[in-house]
Amino acid sequence: MENVQNVDIVSGRADAATNEHGYELTWLRTDMASNYHAVAGLQKGLRILRILNRLGEASTARVAAEAGLPRPTAHRLLETLRGEGYLQRASLREPYRLTLLVHTLAEGYHDVDWIEEIAAPVLAELRAEVVWPTDVATYDGGRMVIRLTTHSSSPLSIERVSRGREIAMLTSATGRAYLAFCPARERAAILEQLRSTPGVRWPARLELELAATRKRGYGLRIRGSVQPKTSSIAVPVRFGLRVIACINLHWIHAALKPETAVARYLRPLQQAVARIEKEFAKQAAASEA
Repeated sequence: MENVQNVDIVSGRADAATNEHGYELTWLRTDMASNYHAVAGLQKGLRILRILNRLGEASTARVAAEAGLPRPTAHRLLETLRGEGYLQRASLREPYRLTLLVHTLAEGYHDVDWIEEIAAPVLAELRAEVVWPTDVATYDGGRMVIRLTTHSSSPLSIERVSRGREIAMLTSATGRAYLAFCPARERAAILEQLRSTPGVRWPARLELELAATRKRGYGLRIRGSVQPKTSSIAVPVRFGLRVIACINLHWIHAALKPETAVARYLRPLQQAVARIEKEFAKQAAASEA
């Protein structure tokens, strides 16, 4: 039988309880009148994984202090995680470290998940402001891939663009923005991969173009063989040193000069990026708390 006390999640009060197996439970009541049990042991184990992810390595005493747990409880949880293969230690006196097995915990998570949650509302508001179609794209194996687009809802779009469409790295505003602002080692690795990829069009003076992109703060494409009727600008979305996505804006080249498009739409694009970066950082911090 479970020994459960009253809990009110709305007021933030939650009393611990135990079942016949000794697991500590919390009874939570939501405003939807649905009830469930939160297993406190699981919560503590996940907290320990986040702590070790942040610290890199730590002793039982350090983990206990960081997690606010008694040392015997912390030790029991650490040994459980080690037994499951998520932690390792060389000897009894060595600190605990994460193993490669922790990567499997994130294999089901894809970049489209955070894009739907964070970027989609921002992109919808951006389309209402600028009207011209915009896309969110991420890097994937030598090309940029569109994860979110407003082409179908923009009255000014003249192209059929859908999610999953691949974008060339070297000749698109999006690809150039990513290459210009990603870390130097990543850029070198991507360019090395592209050099050995058949069919890749290598623009003349690419390094100069990437340097110019960094200086002005955005990628630029003025028409081109693939999209001869449109031009575009793209701004990187960054988290720390990484580029996690790029947002672009397309316009009909005959309707606007590039300098006019930049003057009108670069700032709204940058503001949208800033909002996404802020929310992404906020959620990343919350996941490590």
